[in-house]
Amino acid sequence: MNSKNLLFLSTLTLLLSFSISVKAQSKSILNEIVHTGLLKIGIREDAVPFGYRYSNNNLAGVCLDFIYILREKLKEKLNKEVILVRLYKSTFLNRFELVNDGIIHLECGPNVIREIYGLNVIFSNSFLSTGTQLLINKKKHNNINLSGSLAGVNIGVLDNTGSQQLIETKYPAANIIKFQGITGRFRGIQALQGEKIDAFASDSILLIGEVILQELNLGKEYVLVPKMPFNCKKYGLILPNDDSQWQEFVNSVITDTNLSKIFKKWFNGVLHEIETIKNFCHSQLN
Repeated sequence: MNSKNLLFLSTLTLLLSFSISVKAQSKSILNEIVHTGLLKIGIREDAVPFGYRYSNNNLAGVCLDFIYILREKLKEKLNKEVILVRLYKSTFLNRFELVNDGIIHLECGPNVIREIYGLNVIFSNSFLSTGTQLLINKKKHNNINLSGSLAGVNIGVLDNTGSQQLIETKYPAANIIKFQGITGRFRGIQALQGEKIDAFASDSILLIGEVILQELNLGKEYVLVPKMPFNCKKYGLILPNDDSQWQEFVNSVITDTNLSKIFKKWFNGVLHEIETIKNFCHSQLN
């Protein structure tokens, strides 16, 4: 190969490398926000305390407080006085696709950290540890023997969830009552109040959130069993898997933010229960 051809190939390689670098840089979420001034977030409306519609139909929850902190940190990092937030309604079914398709920059909700195949998504660092428990009426506590088969016991679950799989595996003789849709957990706990079911299984933090929302008396009228969860899991935010700068920034906000203060705002009366479960699961998962 002569020197002219070699010079041409070298120049072409440099141009291609530069083009790929510019393309990758242009896809960066941080760069996008610099140019648009817009932060796009997905939030659930059916996951108390993370995101839900309150009695006045206004959106509320832990995720809104976290997003406010995230935006303030982002303004500092990018040296921008104003960053607008556009909220998208995410659901149990579409949350991963919203991130995968680039519609949102992250999704905040009760997302169990695990391997996700076939989609360009990844989880942030964990911001909460929790596990699966049963919510029952305290007067039926002696009738539900968790060491037994629970044959004939009606247990409500959200369809197609990890809690459903766990209960069906652990108690195959129990009667599994499935609830579906964004109001499934709400309706399930209403069914528990009406004694149409004997227990409702879900993640501890979500059960506690619904108990507060529906103004039930946790500890006196309703209890969580077993005392420590059947299993433990970590929650993380859903992020795109091809933007390491964005991942590092979001993780730094999780690390720097005292999330316990946010949870205290929402769960001051039952913060001890939440902290006990969180600490137990932290010890089991680490």
